[in-house]
Amino acid sequence: MTHAAHEKKERRGYMYMENEYVIEMLNITKEFPGIKANDNITLQLRKGEIHALLGENGAGKSTLMSILFGLYQPTSGTIKKNGQVVQINTPNDANDLNIGMVHQHFKLVECFSVLDNIILGVEPSKGLFLEKDGARKKVLELSERYGLKVEPDALISDITVGMQQRVEILKMLYRDNEVLIFDEPTAVLTPQEIEELMKIMKNLAHEIDELMATMKEFAKEGKSILFISHKLNEIMEVADRCTILRKGKYIGTVDIADTTKEELSKMMVGRNVSFTVDKDEKKPGDTVLEVSHLTVASRSHENNAVRDVSFQVRRGEIVCIAGIDGNGQTELVQGLTGLEKIGGGSVKFLGQDITNTTIRERSKHGMSHIPEDRHKHGLVLDYTLEQNLVLQRYWQPQFERAGFIKS
Repeated sequence: MTHAAHEKKERRGYMYMENEYVIEMLNITKEFPGIKANDNITLQLRKGEIHALLGENGAGKSTLMSILFGLYQPTSGTIKKNGQVVQINTPNDANDLNIGMVHQHFKLVECFSVLDNIILGVEPSKGLFLEKDGARKKVLELSERYGLKVEPDALISDITVGMQQRVEILKMLYRDNEVLIFDEPTAVLTPQEIEELMKIMKNLAHEIDELMATMKEFAKEGKSILFISHKLNEIMEVADRCTILRKGKYIGTVDIADTTKEELSKMMVGRNVSFTVDKDEKKPGDTVLEVSHLTVASRSHENNAVRDVSFQVRRGEIVCIAGIDGNGQTELVQGLTGLEKIGGGSVKFLGQDITNTTIRERSKHGMSHIPEDRHKHGLVLDYTLEQNLVLQRYWQPQFERAGFIKS
């Protein structure tokens, strides 16, 4: 280990022995019909470290972690926990081994409260009745301890995406998981929430637990974190080591203290990557979208989330709407696209007033919408790719005949 890497470990507040692994995934291969998602991959996670798993979309990162969490079974290969071979057939097996996972697309019951989601599957009971007081106390203690502020009685459907992620993290901590898997955790967050998450992950990584209360030595038992990402800045900031995958194959594992973004990017894509983008001066054209004094109610309809907002978008330009999650961005988009009724003001698109037109009419005029939660609001997951592609055009002659969709 280099002096720089050694200093980084000491700064994080823990030390470890070489070859002391809490998780070993050895020669893992996973094949699906027509594709080999993981091809003989070995990943070793040390106790108390943050280990990044880097790769482009489709590199096999989430598949590998789904195997560790019991969602998939490997075609071949071995998994060890603390040096012992284990069989992880289901997520319950993973939880029994103190392995938890925050999925990129959260696994929450929207009509349940925050507290009910956290304790789901490990509900404390007294006779035939749930005993939530102790669970509530533990959740509040954990949220205070790690800076994960939540409202236990709030419904999942009423809280922001960032808050939902906090609930997922608390689910792991409530179960005393020691291996924490984060699957693309920053993909759904605002920049402010990403910064908070980085701090949380660093705190979790060097947490010191008291293993015995009486007549025994204290031990430093750090949480071990697997952090899936393709964002180099985040990996350089928070990770200790990084394993790189490319097209389902293992490329290598490096110490972050001894590498650079350029080296990581080359390993990730197989070629040199330029981080400088040359841009010509933009010359926007005519106004395409004109929003005047727009007012849109909040999702709870208790007040107005958007109040007297005006702006223009011209042809050929990119306009950014910035703000912390929960400050009206979602309602603004819903008002513009027709998903939410506009309470005041007007919207003009290509010179026509579309304030009160239907979603289909806006779509016909050329307005498109990529929602923040594509699984919930953008796609029909049980449909094929072909069917999803024509969802907003199925009535057009090339797709429909006599009221029936052409096969």
